[in-house]
Amino acid sequence: MKLLLHAGPMKTGSTAFQELLGVNRSLLEQCGIRFRHLRRQELEDLEAVVEEERKSWPRVLLLSHECLCRVDPQRLRAALSLGPAPIEAVLVARSLREVYPSLYLQNLKGHVMRTSSYEEFLQEQIERDRRPELAQRGQVFRYGFLDEQMKAAGCAVHWVSYDRSSLLSDLIAWLAHHADATELLGGLKPLHNPSGLSPRRSLDGTLVEVARLLNDRCRAGTVSHNDRDSLLVALLDSSDRVRSQRQGPDSFRENHAARLDALDDEFNGDFWRQRAKQESPWNPK
Repeated sequence: MKLLLHAGPMKTGSTAFQELLGVNRSLLEQCGIRFRHLRRQELEDLEAVVEEERKSWPRVLLLSHECLCRVDPQRLRAALSLGPAPIEAVLVARSLREVYPSLYLQNLKGHVMRTSSYEEFLQEQIERDRRPELAQRGQVFRYGFLDEQMKAAGCAVHWVSYDRSSLLSDLIAWLAHHADATELLGGLKPLHNPSGLSPRRSLDGTLVEVARLLNDRCRAGTVSHNDRDSLLVALLDSSDRVRSQRQGPDSFRENHAARLDALDDEFNGDFWRQRAKQESPWNPK
């Protein structure tokens, strides 16, 4: 028996990986793997989750949630101690120049209904990543800190570098390696293209001000939540068209890229350099 964790953080391809596993659940079961996409409320009672799974423990249990890496290490350790050891966890590291704008755009279209500017968001997020030990809420992208947190919870930690073209293959290779199920590498059904308000869809930076105004009007009660959802789908459709027709770089992302690269080196430079020396055979990059 083995317990595996897919622990995030947010905006590193978690939804795509979870949906891929979901549509291939029968193949996973044939390989002795039970995939459980945790609900947000289950993060508050992980001991109950493990206790439930212990009633019929599979050969491999994979628990997945993009916020698992933000669960208090001692509370996570207590829950995981009810299952088999050792425990393997996988996390995905994405550059700040990519993950910061991605999280902001998600905040605009998600339940957060953010109305503040990107500059205000950056100020909040940078402060959180500068002193992650003080961050009680929100996401953290200081990868050395997250690594220490997961190890404190009793997990061996494996990192995958975010690459849109190969991320799902890298994560499946990790799962196949640790579950001794090489048949996963070639037999998975592909994902359908996302539609509607799928978390896999993103707003384009040119539509930020429109989305902020929409959220402001929804918060004020001028626009209903149902109307907001319909208008967001229209904005996401427009975003797809804008990106398909764009010539040159995305200015929303590029305007802060150099600053975020410098912060990435400040926050994660040692992590990235150490990771470059410690590649795993199932993750060749």
